Amino acid sequence: MRKGNFYPKGVKAVDGAMQFVFRMERAAKDVAIAFFAGTKELLRIPIPDDCRHGLLYSVVIDDLPKEADSYCYYAGESWAADCYAGGVIGMKPYGREKGPLRYALPGKPYDWEEDGRPEHPYGRCVIYGIHVRGFTRHTSSGVRRKGTFAGVVEKLPYLKELGVTTLELMPAYEFDEYEKPQAQYLQEEQAKINYWGFKAGYYYAPKSAYAHGKDARTEMKDMVRILHKSGIEVLMQFYFPESCAVGEIMDILRFWAEEYHIDGFHLIGRRIDSSVPAADPFLKDTKIILEQCAADEIPAETGGAGCRNLAVWQESFTKDMRRALKGDEGCLKPLLFHLGHNHKNAAIVNAIAGYNGFTLYDMVSYDRKHNEANGEDNRDGTDCNDSWNCGAEGKTRKRTVQMLRCRQMYNAMTLVLLSQGTPYIQSGSEFGQTQEGNNNPYCQDNRLTWLNWKLLHTNRLLFDHVRWLIRLRRAHKIFHREEPLQGLDYLGSGCPDISFHGKEAWKPETDYYNRHAAVMYCGKYAKDREGNADADFYLACNMHWEPHRFALPKLPRGMVWKLVLDTADMQEYSGTQCRPKAIAAGSLIDTEERSIQLYESGKKEE
Repeated sequence: MRKGNFYPKGVKAVDGAMQFVFRMERAAKDVAIAFFAGTKELLRIPIPDDCRHGLLYSVVIDDLPKEADSYCYYAGESWAADCYAGGVIGMKPYGREKGPLRYALPGKPYDWEEDGRPEHPYGRCVIYGIHVRGFTRHTSSGVRRKGTFAGVVEKLPYLKELGVTTLELMPAYEFDEYEKPQAQYLQEEQAKINYWGFKAGYYYAPKSAYAHGKDARTEMKDMVRILHKSGIEVLMQFYFPESCAVGEIMDILRFWAEEYHIDGFHLIGRRIDSSVPAADPFLKDTKIILEQCAADEIPAETGGAGCRNLAVWQESFTKDMRRALKGDEGCLKPLLFHLGHNHKNAAIVNAIAGYNGFTLYDMVSYDRKHNEANGEDNRDGTDCNDSWNCGAEGKTRKRTVQMLRCRQMYNAMTLVLLSQGTPYIQSGSEFGQTQEGNNNPYCQDNRLTWLNWKLLHTNRLLFDHVRWLIRLRRAHKIFHREEPLQGLDYLGSGCPDISFHGKEAWKPETDYYNRHAAVMYCGKYAKDREGNADADFYLACNMHWEPHRFALPKLPRGMVWKLVLDTADMQEYSGTQCRPKAIAAGSLIDTEERSIQLYESGKKEE
């Protein structure tokens, strides 16, 4: 045994030996490290005090027993947790009370096979959020290794078909999901499962219960490598409590970016000054999505490989767009703002349904939360959902209500995917996943939160709609500009980059009582590498419960508008087989109640 370096933290092979860097929570005496083969302790070695600096210890040990597969730290006879552990033994099976824990020794170096990060700029990203277990745990998923990293890989053809570029995992680091009742009078069967995982844990280890086999580290790396090979990035959500030091957080992010080739992080919990990750040179090419942060707080120097690395989760988008869909008063100006909003220093992430709150389907099916199954007398979860049940609470056989709900979901996904910024889709939104009105299913590890893949067949038209929108967005740069739209004709082309319209072209009526307006994106401001301008697009949004008429702006001679999408006619819509309908520029168009139309400019056919 000899003193080692204090970085990197955790356990690492060094010149044929093994280096252990760990931290004690408080000053301790008689610190030792024990090695195990299975559950059998092989030997315990005292660690000299001269291997300590503050509360950190670092030792290099030669000639470990060949049969050793795990280790533990001790202070006297008391077991000490290793917060830097790369693998935890004893955290499986899922949902059970955990016994004594040990920490896995690292295996052979992983062969990444010349893995390369996709590095998609935020503007070209479509983020798809999943819970690793819930994504494939349902029997309808059709995968062999359900609820695991390997199960995600089995769903790769689906992800490619949908067209997502970026996969965001809800907490997949090691945490104890089993939470015993705190009160003595509560029975053991009243224990809860922290299904979401927004809690502190072993931040340097992948969650072993999300692995099909015994080696979670290799299985997660396999998943990342295979997704990268298909051009799909992997982001991870991390929850950090206020007590977690910012320096420690940055070490954790660097570790996952280096060791697991993770492409980015969505940080939840502790508020982090945006200048800290922005100034980190190692993370310049790594996406970092911040909550509790305004885009104006982001420093200007955020570039990296043509991709600004910082983004802001825009909660106002969720609230404002939900209110607009309902047809609330005063919703028109926020609607138009979000359709064209971007920021010069940071990317903007837009979601109308996320990991928290109602699913997309529940947003159009419930007026109020139904969290009784959580065992908290329906007191948990927000009371402000900005939702509307379309005329009936929950399940209904009323055909008119069902059709209206479908139209509202088509509208919602159209707004998310045709707004500037980066769209976020919570898994299942594309085929109407429901949580039966539960807006806070943090403790539900069952059919309530597992994706029901049968709905993909039931709501195939919604899936086709989302897939078509993703392809449209990818094909037209005007929908994902890197620079903010200004509403000005700074190219001298005769048309601003973005403009707003009403029943008369160029004259939007945004009074608080109005619920219909249109936006036009000018393709001259989104040229490709060869200098060719994109098409112009006109998006007419009628969120009113009455039909309304719009006047299409005039186009240059020889050009016409073509109707490419009408959410009022989605029962006849089949994604890639949509047939554009030519309409003369300057014509009046009628929109049905609560519907959205999209027009694309094109040459007039002879």
